[in-house]
Amino acid sequence: MKVFLLALVVCAACDTKATASDPQGGGGARTEQKSREYETCGASMHCQDNLRCFDQVCRRTARSAVGDFYAALGFAARARGEHDAAIAAYAQAIGQYEAEKVAGGVPPDVDCAYGTTLAAATGKKENAELAARVLHRCVLAVPVGSGLRERALQTLATLAEAGLDPILLGAPKTADLYLTRAPAAPASDKVVVTVAATPQPTKSFATIQEKLTGPDLRAGLVACWEAHYAATKKEALAVTVPVRSSFVQSEYEDDPGMFVLKFEPLAAGAPPGDGCVRQVVEPALKALKPPESFNTKLAITIK
Repeated sequence: MKVFLLALVVCAACDTKATASDPQGGGGARTEQKSREYETCGASMHCQDNLRCFDQVCRRTARSAVGDFYAALGFAARARGEHDAAIAAYAQAIGQYEAEKVAGGVPPDVDCAYGTTLAAATGKKENAELAARVLHRCVLAVPVGSGLRERALQTLATLAEAGLDPILLGAPKTADLYLTRAPAAPASDKVVVTVAATPQPTKSFATIQEKLTGPDLRAGLVACWEAHYAATKKEALAVTVPVRSSFVQSEYEDDPGMFVLKFEPLAAGAPPGDGCVRQVVEPALKALKPPESFNTKLAITIK
């Protein structure tokens, strides 16, 4: 009789629902053990509340169909290289989510795509600044090890040349400004010189273009560009040089004469870069001896 009572006491102290993975019992994983959004899963029961398991990843079910449509438009526009249209579409997607007040707010996948699209259009500094902020928000919203986080960090790395301070990414919340460092100067060996003429001389332009973009003048023009960048932080130096070619008759009977180039004087108050470029190109052009008369404006761009 005593043995039987002891067995009853022991059984009463046991929880038949307890398992090695969940000593508290209850069958499924506890809330703190369940996967967060974008973490892996085997079934929806492994995901936290309001998440479902799709393709072995926990994803939210509260979505805006209209917001996702605009995000799809943004994806398609970026694939075509239409960055401005893509940025506008993603901004509209985010605005739609906010207007509908969807539970959980804007999905990180939409926000992260918006950030990478902004970073692809950093010709405008405001795009680079906003890209850094949105991508930092993306990094904070998604779990470590997720593809979204890795891509966001890789894209943030491209903003280093624009002056991104990486220390700001270690904060648990977004900052007001991210591009607080001086932008890195582009490598001078990547600087390209281009020339256009309006109107274009028929016989002389090819020779002029070859001379101005060739190796003989490159060192001087790159030096002008470096001084311009140091002073303005602008990557492009554009200079217009008005030039006229006229025939001058010789004073001697045995000399038929020649075409001579004349340049308009440098305008008062012109940027230093203009004067620097003209000091390099004018002597070189005068030595070419063109075979025709013309009156043109040479647009020289160094970037």
